[in-house]
Amino acid sequence: MQPRRLPSFVRTTGSLLLLFAGSCAHVPVRPPPLQSTLGADAQGPSYAGFPLKWNPGETLLQGVIGVSYLSDFMLDGDASSVELDDEEILPSLGGGAQWKLAGKHLDFGLEGFLSFSGRSNLEAFASSGGSSVVVIDVDLLLVEFYGGPFVSRFVGDSVRLYGGAGPLLQWVGYDQSDAVDEEDADGSGGGVYARAGIEFLLPSRKLVGFGARWSRSSLDFNQELGELELEGLELFVSYAYGLEPRSRYFDH
Repeated sequence: MQPRRLPSFVRTTGSLLLLFAGSCAHVPVRPPPLQSTLGADAQGPSYAGFPLKWNPGETLLQGVIGVSYLSDFMLDGDASSVELDDEEILPSLGGGAQWKLAGKHLDFGLEGFLSFSGRSNLEAFASSGGSSVVVIDVDLLLVEFYGGPFVSRFVGDSVRLYGGAGPLLQWVGYDQSDAVDEEDADGSGGGVYARAGIEFLLPSRKLVGFGARWSRSSLDFNQELGELELEGLELFVSYAYGLEPRSRYFDH
């Protein structure tokens, strides 16, 4: 007895299935699109403005170096008064911190700084009773602590603007001498200050810039030397660091 042949439509259907299975075995499976596997990482970094972030409670450290121009220097005592010959320049060095309290697009906080400035052999004129004037040499060392509220704003992706103002405390070491006499004393006092500056972002994520600080103060010496009135403008270069880099994605 001969084997029974399968119907033609069954054989045709089986052949088509075999051909389809064979063709599928040789077609490589394409990987899913890169964007679907990596998500937002495949699109690279995306910053919300300035690439450094400053959260409330964080501190920005800042060092400054510059020069102070004394526009007003008047020592008025019982025996004599002393004035500088002209606007004298004192080298200055200092540093401090700005502590952010609040703000998102405009930052608010408190700042505090310590500064040292001084110079020897400043030329001054001492007068006694308004009749005689003597040229003297003055050595001056000034220590300042100042602080108060500040505001700060990041502009674009590489600039920071800031400004602050508040009270000022000063301690001074003073020495005056002429051809026949020498006198020295220490004094202390206070006043007010205001400052502003601009800083630029470096590739190292540090900030460098420049600014100016105006101050006016009054210091007390002993009864003979009297009271010293000071006013000046400090021009400085600043270097700041302490902020963390912003997340690669927008911070909300």
